[in-house]
Amino acid sequence: MANILGIVGSARPWGNSELMVRQVLRGAQAEGAAAQMIRLTALRLEPCTGCMRCAIGGKPCPLDDDMAWLVEAVQGADALVLAAPTYFLGVAAVVKLVLDRLLMVTGRLHEAPPPPRPAVTIITAGLEGWRGVGLPYLNALAGAFGYRPIDSLTAVAPGPGEALLAEDLMARALAAGQRLGRGELDPAPAPPGVCPVCRCESFLLQGDRAVCPICACTAAIEWEGGSIHLRFDGATSHRWTPEGLQEHMEHWVRATGPRFLARRNEIKARRAPYRTMDVGWLCPPSEKD
Repeated sequence: MANILGIVGSARPWGNSELMVRQVLRGAQAEGAAAQMIRLTALRLEPCTGCMRCAIGGKPCPLDDDMAWLVEAVQGADALVLAAPTYFLGVAAVVKLVLDRLLMVTGRLHEAPPPPRPAVTIITAGLEGWRGVGLPYLNALAGAFGYRPIDSLTAVAPGPGEALLAEDLMARALAAGQRLGRGELDPAPAPPGVCPVCRCESFLLQGDRAVCPICACTAAIEWEGGSIHLRFDGATSHRWTPEGLQEHMEHWVRATGPRFLARRNEIKARRAPYRTMDVGWLCPPSEKD
């Protein structure tokens, strides 16, 4: 029996994010899967301090919170459902906080990568034109955990529970859940001009190429019929593959350690004038007691 984990990135009980996760899990349960849920805002999660101990030193994260438990729960599932609201054009902050801590996962290069597992991602937004870049970040989180998004949904629903009124959307969520329950791995086709890996709609232009800033998937820029088209090279080479993550960790993240140590004394000398600056920290009243 497949174990499907639903992660809710919203603090609102019975809001659109939670209901969308539950609808996907209903589909998975219809295929015989077992389902569990986690609300990220119910966990104690500290922001990353950038100490790099997990990535460079290979040591456990020194922060004493629920992040390690969350990582193990996600890594132990057979499929994943991620949903979160859009706040000011981006994904809710707790999701970004988890993504910031994922060097804990990508730093495990000595471990064999898990087999490909499917995920469904859902972003909720109040207005279509204000949904921003939340969905690509959810797909980045799934990819960094080692999951392959097979469908990505956007629920435009400003009021709590209004997503339930979108019958086509709910039907699609149920069908996506059924695919999770069956363990299917083929992704749903991406709309034209959208990154096929993370569903990002914004690109960096490099000559006649467009590069996705989230997953590094590339496309040729073509002019056809009086309009611009993006022809993607495919979804097999991007930064969320095991090979892409290993390349990043080995040849950039871990290489920063020796490079810094080689110039540490020079950096220390250049930092000295800043230590004598006549500037203080503003502190809120809560820290003055």
